[in-house]
Parts: sequence; structure tokens; C-alpha cells
Amino acid sequence: MANQRHMEPAKVRAMGNSFKQVSSVLKAVSTVLEIQMNILKTTAFIGLFGGLAVERYLAIIKPRVDQLAKMTAQLADDAILSAADWEKAQRGG
Repeated sequence: MANQRHMEPAKVRAMGNSFKQVSSVLKAVSTVLEIQMNILKTTAFIGLFGGLAVERYLAIIKPRVDQLAKMTAQLADDAILSAADWEKAQRGG
């Protein structure tokens, strides 16, 4: 009994789709951060040095956002493929 496995493919697929949505949002956040960083670099160039400090802060955050976007995309793919593989195995093929 302890070795039995059960999966609800529809729920796992829905979880995968949720991860895809999170990944898309994180990619959009990353794009906005990139735009903001460029604006702040430009304002620092013309004399607003506080902008440079904020740009450096965003430059630290952006790689982490990119990494989270990549990780959630991978989780989405893994969950969706797991559900498909489970269904395939249950059909015997």
C-alpha cells in the first residue's frame, strides 16, 4: 500500500499553467527593471547621482528576478510533462 502513487493530472497541469503565468509576470518585471535601470543611468549621467544608487540597487535585484522567471518556467514545464507522462502510463503506453 505504501508504494502506491496517485496523481491528479488536471491539478498538476493547472499548477504548471500557474507557474507559466508567474514566469511571464517575472519576465515582464525584468523588462521593466531593465528600462528603469537605463533611465536611471541616463539621469545619473546628466547629474542626478541618486538615480545611480537606485540603478545599482535594481541591478542587484534584476538577476534574481531573471533567475526566478527561469526557475518557474522550468517548474511549469516539469509539472505539465509529469501530468502527460502520468496519463500516458495510466493508459499503458
